[in-house]
Amino acid sequence: MISHSDLARALFAPRGVALVGASSDPSKTSARPLRYLQKHGYSGAIYPVNPGAQEIAGQPCFADLKSLPGPADQAFIMLPSKAIAAAVRDCAEVGIGCATILSGGFAETGEAGRERQEALLEVARAAGVRLLGPNSIGVINTATGLTLSANAMLELPQLQAGRTAVISQSGSIIGALLSHGEARKTGYSKLISVGNEADLTVGEIGALLVDDDETDVILLF
Repeated sequence: MISHSDLARALFAPRGVALVGASSDPSKTSARPLRYLQKHGYSGAIYPVNPGAQEIAGQPCFADLKSLPGPADQAFIMLPSKAIAAAVRDCAEVGIGCATILSGGFAETGEAGRERQEALLEVARAAGVRLLGPNSIGVINTATGLTLSANAMLELPQLQAGRTAVISQSGSIIGALLSHGEARKTGYSKLISVGNEADLTVGEIGALLVDDDETDVILLF
């Protein structure tokens, strides 16, 4: 299982990120994370993963995680719910210790979704992969330009940096805080959407932020 310090790096300062299910259609939600990472200056490696594309937005696209040419510390998974477990297993095979799950269709949908979420968690634990989500809009670190998120407010021309971190179940609240912060020139250090908290919880992420040199205040929603 990934250590405390390695988990913090994977979540907030990954050397590389894999965008599993990235779309070449700019109108789709699954095209946003790549666009935002490029827009806001993320300097790590970006690996779009989609067997149906050779290139997306100027980035070489890879058929699967096993084809990546270099290390990735976090995967942002944007696949249908039934395909998530296989993607998590692939993460473990290539040494990706943390996966953020954008996809819904889990515990928020009722009993069948709860069972699907429990099954996914069993796969992740067996594989040694930590999960953020599912149903998470993603992770933002303004200091590094990490905008591993599908939040539409990241269309903003730039992000205000600050020393307040946000942990929110609601992705909409993160968007609202970014919008109001831009209007008031108030920034944030990190913004994390926890979604369903199948694995990583508000408490564990808060413990990571207590040790974060860029954060003085933690807001919870």
